[in-house]
Amino acid sequence: MNLKEIFRDKTRDNFQKILTGIGLECDMAERGIIEEKLFNPWHRTSLGIIKINSNSLIKYVNIIKKWGSKNDPPRWWFYFAVPAPTSASSSEYIEVKSIRKKSFPVIGKVKSIEWKANTKGKKLAGDFTEDLEINSLSKESGNIKVQSLHKNFSGFSIELEFNKSAVPLLSASNTSINITQWNTLNKIAKLCVEN
Repeated sequence: MNLKEIFRDKTRDNFQKILTGIGLECDMAERGIIEEKLFNPWHRTSLGIIKINSNSLIKYVNIIKKWGSKNDPPRWWFYFAVPAPTSASSSEYIEVKSIRKKSFPVIGKVKSIEWKANTKGKKLAGDFTEDLEINSLSKESGNIKVQSLHKNFSGFSIELEFNKSAVPLLSASNTSINITQWNTLNKIAKLCVEN
């Protein structure tokens, strides 16, 4: 094994193994494909695409990394892509995100979830608020943000930033997901498409 391979971020490899371990058929796409551009601004890097071959509304996962600095640890975002027809009109744009309320700021235990939405996302936020499984997913795993897209990709993006590790590592930690949580992500996808 060469030095480059030792220090390569293996978050995508690890997450693909986790998804396979819960019974999903998925594989890592070749690098450099257009799907890597989903939510990948210039100051972040896509670690590559995991294609979901199982019967699912979520068709692929793009893992984005922001490299850390001396005072800013690295961060990872997982974008679950849900293809669907969406409007190009900015007035139809949907955005909903979870606000995790803690018992004590920063280090406290998450006590409850609130959903913040723009005007078009209010119905979806209401659906999320009523759903115990969706609230539990954000409470246990991390912040969730849902957006409608129409430029490079038509559909919805479910962004999940898993809970941060206390110690920054080469690869993202705390990225565990079980079949119940996967089904909840697909429930979010279904609500987005039906909305």
